[in-house]
Amino acid sequence: MRAFCLGIVRLFYRDIAVAGAERLPPAGPWLIASNHPNGLLDPIVLRLGLRRPVGFLAKSTLFGNPLGRLAMLSFGGLPAYRQVDGQDTGKNQETFESCRAVLRRGQLLSLFPEGVSHSDPALRPFKTGAARIALTYQQQRAELGGDPLWLVPIGLTYTAKETFRSAAALAVGQPIDVAAFAAAHPDEAVAARALTALMEQRLADAVLQADSQELWRGLLAVAAWTDAAAARDLTVRQQRARRLAAHWTALSAQDPSAAALLQEQAQSLVRMLHAVGLDDPLALEDPPIQPRRLMQQLASLVLLAPVAAVGAVLGWLPYRAVRPLAVQLAGGETDLVSTIKALLGALVMTVWWALQTALAGAFWGWQAAAAVALLGPLGGWVALRWGDRLELRRDALRAAWLTLGRGRAAQQVRLRRAELAAAVEAALGSPGPTEDP
Repeated sequence: MRAFCLGIVRLFYRDIAVAGAERLPPAGPWLIASNHPNGLLDPIVLRLGLRRPVGFLAKSTLFGNPLGRLAMLSFGGLPAYRQVDGQDTGKNQETFESCRAVLRRGQLLSLFPEGVSHSDPALRPFKTGAARIALTYQQQRAELGGDPLWLVPIGLTYTAKETFRSAAALAVGQPIDVAAFAAAHPDEAVAARALTALMEQRLADAVLQADSQELWRGLLAVAAWTDAAAARDLTVRQQRARRLAAHWTALSAQDPSAAALLQEQAQSLVRMLHAVGLDDPLALEDPPIQPRRLMQQLASLVLLAPVAAVGAVLGWLPYRAVRPLAVQLAGGETDLVSTIKALLGALVMTVWWALQTALAGAFWGWQAAAAVALLGPLGGWVALRWGDRLELRRDALRAAWLTLGRGRAAQQVRLRRAELAAAVEAALGSPGPTEDP
């Protein structure tokens, strides 16, 4: 179950990057505090990014059936009992003790202090449960043992969390030494509130926040369009977008007209990109593809095309049906769409390939069944990789065509991008909020 789920999530998110890994404590138990934008996939993305087993708390209703219980236990899940689900919250005392036992074994445990998965562009107020678990662990160390505990804030960012083959990033914030914090805050109730506030501040410093989803997406886009390193690396893009968000907030308060001008420059570039069919204005800055290299790339696409075509034909119908079904099942909760897509896609594709294999065997014999059983999953994988390669080549070819065939339009895009980049650099270089070290 664990290998299956890890494989599905790794397939769903093409890249999972980590920023600030040097801040991670070298050893000992970690209590990870993260934002929660993406349902059940968040703890799995944490595990994949950190490359270490990470337990987590999940609502108790997910343990209510054998398959759900197996999936939760496969990843070290522990049940959290919520009043909103009609559960006895008194059972959480047993769960909290299980959390402390996990930490005493020197393992990693992730909690989502907001208490709920959501798609808001900003953090919700934190609950005190994570702080209380950390502080009671520290109190029990003298009697029950255990290594010093670190509370590690990690921000999760997704470029397009509902989109298959998109990317995710982990941003590690400044860890908190729980033993040192507890020594400085002897009053238990005051300590829990203070640690929760500090945890919230540290996580806010590590995750991109905005007043609206449109602004949140715009900050990431502008960060990528105005810096080549940010365009290539989601962790760099997220850090740059956070700096830009802080300066944007300050600029909006201090000089609204300058903020409005910056917004208009960004929107002008968006309109121009849509007009010429480009997604990335930096594609125009790339050196032209050498003919020999272009031919090699096109040859690889041509050679893989037959297998990719077979995979696409065998899997096209369920592949296209999964997204609308997932959106329908999510019932408007966008933070659940990718979780449902991943699980539903794995189930539907497996059943579909099994059905095709059975039909091939019934009509044309076991040789045909074996061929379909092999070509279905293999062809689907090749089709995905082929699509990834085609997307990269298509962007480069569009930029080359625009430069050669519509030089004036390309020049206008370059000009608008340069103006926006200069305005962004001026904003980032102006006096503003304190920057991260």
